[in-house]
Amino acid sequence: MKKIHDLMERVTDYQTLYQAYLYSRMNKRYKEEVLIFSANLERELFKLQRELRDGTYRVGPYREFYVRIPKKRLIMALRFRDRIVQWAIYLVFNPYLERRFIHDSYGCRVGKGALAAANRLQYWMRQVNRKPIHAGRRWYYLKLDISKYFYRVDHEIIMKMFSWMTDDAEFLTLMSRIISGNAPFGLPPGATISDCPPAMRLYDVGMPIGNLSSQMVANMYLDYLDQFCKHTLKIHYYIRYMDDVVILHNDLREIHRIRDEIGSFVQSNLRLQLNDKTAIRPIVHGIEFVGWRIFATHRKLRKCSIKHMKRSLKRVARLYADGEVDIDYCLSVLNSYFGILSHSDDYAMRKWIADNTVLQRKEISHDETPCEGQAGGAFDRATQTEL
Repeated sequence: MKKIHDLMERVTDYQTLYQAYLYSRMNKRYKEEVLIFSANLERELFKLQRELRDGTYRVGPYREFYVRIPKKRLIMALRFRDRIVQWAIYLVFNPYLERRFIHDSYGCRVGKGALAAANRLQYWMRQVNRKPIHAGRRWYYLKLDISKYFYRVDHEIIMKMFSWMTDDAEFLTLMSRIISGNAPFGLPPGATISDCPPAMRLYDVGMPIGNLSSQMVANMYLDYLDQFCKHTLKIHYYIRYMDDVVILHNDLREIHRIRDEIGSFVQSNLRLQLNDKTAIRPIVHGIEFVGWRIFATHRKLRKCSIKHMKRSLKRVARLYADGEVDIDYCLSVLNSYFGILSHSDDYAMRKWIADNTVLQRKEISHDETPCEGQAGGAFDRATQTEL
C-alpha cells in the first residue's frame, strides 16, 4: 500500500483549521467557550497552528459524564480548541480511510448510518428468504459483538496501523498524543465501567467515547476484521455497524466455523474478545440490529426502545403541564419519535400516542388550548396532524 505523505502540513494549513472550526461549532455556536474562541478567531487559529507545527500542542483535560441510554457509558468531552484539531485530522485523513473501507461498514460514515444498515440487512433477508431450501437447510444469522470495544482497543496496534499508512513522523507523534491522551480510558479484562474506579483504568488501551478521532480510529481498527471476513473467509452476507457484526449463512456447521475463525482473529491480531452476546439463530426469529428487530417482511423497534419512548413522552408532558417547557420543545420531541416510527411497523405505538397523549397545562394561551381528556401525556393536536 502506497504511504501518505505531508499529512501534518495539510492538517495545519490555515484553511483546514478554519474549516475544522466551522464544523466544530455546528449547533454549539452560542456556548460560552465557543463564543470566547470566536471573539478572537484569527489569533486563536494561528496560535493553534503554531503549537501544532512546533510540537508544543498538548491535548487538554477531559470533562467526564455518563449516559445511561441504552446502557451506562462514560463520555469524555474535550475543550473546543481540541475538537478543532480532531476535525482537522478527520478532514485530511478520513478520505484515505474511506477508500479502504468495505461497502457494508455503516458506523459513523457519511451517507451510511443505522437506517441504511437496517435497510441493507432487511434487503438481504428478503433475498435469502426467497431462495429454495436445499437438503433441509435453513438460513441462520451469526451476530457478533466485541466485548467492551471502545475500552479495550490497543494503542500499540493503533499506532502500527497508522505507521503502515503514513511515514509522516510529526503526524504520528500528534496521533500518539491524542490516542494516549492525558487520562486513562481503558478497562481491565472483565471489568465494567460501573465497577471500575478511575484509579484502576488503563493507559495503554481504550479510546474516549465522544472524540471524533475515536470514531475514525474505531472504524480503521475493525476494517482489518472486515478485510479478513470478505477476502479470507469469503463471506458474502456480512454487515458491520461499529462493533456489531451480522453474518447470514445457510450452513450451520460453516457458521460455527466462521465464528471460531473470527474469534481467533480478533484475539490474536486485534487483542480483543467476542462477548457473551454472540449468538447463532434462524433468521425467521428476527435479528436485533441497530435498534430494530428486523424480519424479512417487517421490522419493529426493540421493546426497551418503546419503553424509553413512552417514559420520555410522559416526562415531557409533565414538564409542559408545569410550564417548564414550551409547545415548540414538545413538538420537536414528538416529531423526532414520529421520524423513528416512520421507518418501523410499530402501529401499536402510534395508536398509544394517539390514545394516551393529550397536553394539559395551567394558564395556556388560546392557540395552545389542548383537547380535554387524559392528563400526563403530550401533543394531542399535533399527534392527530401527524397521524
